[in-house]
Amino acid sequence: MKKPLTPRLLLILFVLTMILSGLLAPLAFAAETTAPAAEDADITSVEVTPFQTLNYKLIYIEGTLDMEGMWVGLLSGELAEDARLPALIEVAVPAGTHTGWFGQLPGLEFPGEAIQFDEPYDMRTEDGMDIYSAVMTSFHMMQLEFRFDGEPAVRDGNHMTMNLSYTPVQDVEELHLTAAFPAGFASTEADLRFLGAGPQDEQTYSRIFENVNAGETIETSIDAFYAGAGAAEATTDITTLIIVFAVAAVIIGGVSFFFVRGQKKSD
Repeated sequence: MKKPLTPRLLLILFVLTMILSGLLAPLAFAAETTAPAAEDADITSVEVTPFQTLNYKLIYIEGTLDMEGMWVGLLSGELAEDARLPALIEVAVPAGTHTGWFGQLPGLEFPGEAIQFDEPYDMRTEDGMDIYSAVMTSFHMMQLEFRFDGEPAVRDGNHMTMNLSYTPVQDVEELHLTAAFPAGFASTEADLRFLGAGPQDEQTYSRIFENVNAGETIETSIDAFYAGAGAAEATTDITTLIIVFAVAAVIIGGVSFFFVRGQKKSD
């Protein structure tokens, strides 16, 4: 006889269904597929292919009922267009970080076709960082979800500052540090790239750093102020909205991992 679903699991499924129901039909839950093994690919002997672009993003996911809210991160990397596949890649997060979905996808516009790397993920710890290795077999874009333990945001009345930092393990041409502010917040800093509003009307901004060396820690702070609901998202075109919603679907789809498996990854 099958055991009934627990209230916690039912709630998780309900939240995910409500989030995904507002998106395009092709945006299927990415974690349902697993990656085919690369033929003759040995990750211990193949040279690592560096990413051309890395994007480190933090977003706050509101809690529901007995589940507390949490900061969730999305680390995405894109290989050069002419990079040959299969390609060995490495990406790092601070040692002990809770990680979730890790895989490859054809682009931000079509995350429903994402392919998850086989579990258990290959991971080693060096110099205070958990370094995840995988072989890109089908696409040039990678995503790793993680839970951010700490408080990156400082709020003082109508003003909020997001503190971001990341250390790549390979040289990277562009490193994007991205902050998702709550609905109604906006930034006027001229050097930021505005990525639009997400499913929770969060306002997303990136600061871009060029030619970052392996092992170099890049830190930045992004300031925003409360301008009222609807103040910033009106400037977002439909293409940007589709991309932002698509990325959010992958992030939030993996949040159930953190609720169901609330433990750290181990070797």
